[in-house]
Amino acid sequence: MQSYDPDTTFARHDSPLGRWSIVSRRVHPALRGVATQLWHGAGRVAYRRDRILPRAQSYLLINLGPPQYMVLRGEPEMRIAFDDIWFSGISEFPIDTEAPNGSVLLGVAFTATGAATLLRTPQHEIANRTGSFTDLIGGEARVLRDRLLDLRDAAARLRLVEAWLLDACVSARNIHPLVAWASQLLESSAGSVQTAQLARHAGCSRKHLAGLFRERVGLAPKTLARIHRFHRAAAAIAGSGATGFGQVAADMGYFDQSHLIRDFRQFAGLTPTEFARCAQPDALSIVLR
Repeated sequence: MQSYDPDTTFARHDSPLGRWSIVSRRVHPALRGVATQLWHGAGRVAYRRDRILPRAQSYLLINLGPPQYMVLRGEPEMRIAFDDIWFSGISEFPIDTEAPNGSVLLGVAFTATGAATLLRTPQHEIANRTGSFTDLIGGEARVLRDRLLDLRDAAARLRLVEAWLLDACVSARNIHPLVAWASQLLESSAGSVQTAQLARHAGCSRKHLAGLFRERVGLAPKTLARIHRFHRAAAAIAGSGATGFGQVAADMGYFDQSHLIRDFRQFAGLTPTEFARCAQPDALSIVLR
């Protein structure tokens, strides 16, 4: 039985894609600019594999249930078991996952600049990587997971993680104001602001801005802009079921349809036509099989 908490919301999903519940916690005011979402999901999907699309975010992922798997494409492909606590850095590539025995997962989504408040290492060393959180911060990660396993209530688990983040992130102390401003502008404009414009408005060179992003975000401003634009295009295609993508490309600021297709191949591993045929459990993922 879940305890009542005014800062926590509960939702259930029941469809041909599967059955699961999501408990979400409102981001604490001191963590705004650091995290965008805290959630606890539990249930079982009816499909074998999904693909997590890249976002201008990084994630702390704590497995509190049966093992899940990250699938690395290749010949042969590799399945890496995920059964403890991982960190997934900001990424420009999709990640394939499987949860054959159901899942119980607690997650924290960080803003483009938020991970720098938690992890003191340069963010370019973490970008495009997913792996053990213990390797990044030591035994504190195992202690946190063990404390969560001692709790059975999802809302209580989220409160514990919130308290841990408030202590670990210390109210956004490592967020660079220029980088925060620029990354927020890229997000609010859906990637339509060019790097030259950002640098001009910031009063610095593009090289200086790119260096700050490499250190504090992990990806270049241009890459973040492309990710935001891709998500806007993906939402338009998913919402309309479009099969002619020239107008979508024009509306989203791509040079042409070929430019749109190249970005979809990088960020989704699929053409727009293939993407439009995929079911989506949520805006961040697609069903592969």
